[in-house]
Amino acid sequence: MSWALFKANMRANRFIWFLIVAIYSFYSIMLIGMFDPDSVDALKEMLNMLPPELINAMGMNVGTTLLTFLSGTLYSLLLYLFPMIVSIITNHRIIAAHVDKGSMSYLLSTSNSRKRIAVTQAVYSLISITVIFCWITVLTLAVSSIMFPGLMDINNFIWLNLYALLMYYAINGICFFASCLANESKYSLGLGAGVPVAFVLLQMLGDSGETLSWIGNMSLYSLFDPVRLFAGDSFAYVGMAVFASLAALLYAAGIIIFDKKDLPI
Repeated sequence: MSWALFKANMRANRFIWFLIVAIYSFYSIMLIGMFDPDSVDALKEMLNMLPPELINAMGMNVGTTLLTFLSGTLYSLLLYLFPMIVSIITNHRIIAAHVDKGSMSYLLSTSNSRKRIAVTQAVYSLISITVIFCWITVLTLAVSSIMFPGLMDINNFIWLNLYALLMYYAINGICFFASCLANESKYSLGLGAGVPVAFVLLQMLGDSGETLSWIGNMSLYSLFDPVRLFAGDSFAYVGMAVFASLAALLYAAGIIIFDKKDLPI
């Protein structure tokens, strides 16, 4: 672990990180403000006026409680958008961009081994996404306690964020693996961005109608189901185990590949 490299990663990625966190925080506060226990039925009737295929494709399943309202809005399409931007850009920058620009040769000319560099970048990758979800969890609970004291199911909300975080460990793992595998930016971004975006499109197609539901099962996101988590269904816990295992496998494979491969530097 190289703390100097870790700090350099923080400086290099702070703008995009703070920008996405600020936007995601804004949506979190705005959606909490939109919740009104007395008009949830009216909101659901309004949404029912839209094509059900569109609502299902966006993953909007507005519930009657503050927890289910947020899980159907903040943890639907928005979840697949903002944290993913950080995952794709950050993981590309910490390995593949250095190789493509030639700056990796400067990193390797220091006392750091390839494995130490890869491990440092992997730790930074995991911490950057973990801090986002920790911040959103604390912010949402704090705002909820001020605006709607006692209405938030805190225990299930924390489980929801742990569930989402483990899913993003797996997405981060895909992006990190692509960054370690590719020597050129176009291939790193093509694989690291293409696979997670393809999963989103498969999920949206699968949710748009019963006849296409089988397509949704091909998406990694199909394992993320807050409704079944709140119901205590074992499906959600199996999904968490799969996300964690996949993330561990992809990060380990990425580190080994970067340590062994021929670098064009």
